[in-house]
This record gives sequence, structure tokens and C-alpha cells, in this order.
Amino acid sequence: MKQQTKNIILGIVLFCVLLIAYRFGFSKTFAIRSEVAKLEYEKEKYLAAPKQLVALTKKEQQLDVILAKNNVEGNSLQHNLLKTLHSLSATSGIKIISFEEPHIYFNEDTKEGTTTYDFVLQGDYKGLIGVIYALEQEYSFGNITQVYFEKKKNFRSGAKYLQCKVLLQRLN
Repeated sequence: MKQQTKNIILGIVLFCVLLIAYRFGFSKTFAIRSEVAKLEYEKEKYLAAPKQLVALTKKEQQLDVILAKNNVEGNSLQHNLLKTLHSLSATSGIKIISFEEPHIYFNEDTKEGTTTYDFVLQGDYKGLIGVIYALEQEYSFGNITQVYFEKKKNFRSGAKYLQCKVLLQRLN
């Protein structure tokens, strides 16, 4: 046999030996190594769970303080808004004439939602302005986008009164 043939056979045998060694030895080692890494990651997550629980509890307390500061409680914004309007109407002498269902708009492009609340109040100008100011500054329900005042007359009694249509918009 020539030297070149011996070298080719030696290369093929060496390649086969490496393939067999990888198949029976190295591949199992690599599989166990990846499993150990996965288990160590899960162990770290498990050991970090109490710290995360403490952090989440603190965050919940902070959010509760912020919600209490902004006079928002519970999870139904519509209910909270109506309750706030009722309490403000009792203190300022106005009446809630109508409270419509909220209009919800979702923009597919920006993935943002907007909820608009529409309600009508009746009373004197100073009381209406006070309620609008309180809704915008003291409570965190959203932005008042439109206020429309209209002077009306009751033809039976001849009395005049002021109505205010308010649109309050909240970004979701």
C-alpha cells in the first residue's frame, strides 16, 4: 500500500472513531450539561421567589396608597365615577341628569384603547364648575375633553336652569 492510501484510511478510521466517541460519550455529556444548566436556572428562580413575593407585596401596598390618594377604589371605574359624582352633587347642590354607557374605542394600529364617559349635570354655574374642577384635579378618572353648557327653560313653570354635558376620556 502506498503512503497516500494509508493516510486516507487513517483519516476515515479517525473520523469513524470520533463519530462513535461522540455518539456514545460526548453527546450524553452535553445533554446532561444542558439539563444541569436548566435545573440550576429553575433552582435560582425557586430561591428568588420569596424575594419577588416581598417586592410584589411592597409594590401592591404602594399602588394601594396611590389609589387611595387619587380617591379611586375598587375595580370598576364607571362605578367609582358615578359614586364620586353622587358625593360631589350632594355637596355642591347639583343634579345628575343622565349618565350614559361608556363608549370604548380600540385603535388596532397603536394597540391603544380609549374609554369615553358621557354625563349631564344640572345646577348653578359655580357648582358645575366646582364639580368639573374636582373631577379633573382631585380625582384620577381621566381628562375632561369637552364641557358644553346649555341654558334651558321649563315652559310649565317658567323656570330657567343650566345643564352641562361633560365628556371624560380615559386612555387604557
